[in-house]
Amino acid sequence: MAEPVWGEELPLTTVESFIAALVEAGPEVAEHMVKAANELLLAAQAITTAAERRLAEQRRLREEAEARAAADATTTDTDAEAPESGPGLRSVDEVA
Repeated sequence: MAEPVWGEELPLTTVESFIAALVEAGPEVAEHMVKAANELLLAAQAITTAAERRLAEQRRLREEAEARAAADATTTDTDAEAPESGPGLRSVDEVA
C-alpha cells in the first residue's frame, strides 16, 4: 500500500465523518441524538427487565409443577397402602 505524500490528508473514517456531521449540524442535533440514544437504552432496559420477570415466572411455575409431581408420587405410594378416608371414587372391589 502506498504511503500518502506529505501534505495529503487521509480520508475520514466512518466515526470521524459522523462526528464531523454532528459538529456541522449544530448543538441541537447533537442534543437530539443524545436524547434518542438515551431513549433506546431505556427501551432496551425495559425489554431486559420484562424478559427477566418472564424467566423468573417460568422457573417458579416449573418448580411448582415439580413439587406437585413429587407430591403426587408420594400420595400415590401412600394410597396403595392406606385407603382414602374422605369422599371420592371407590375402587371396583369396594362397590361389589
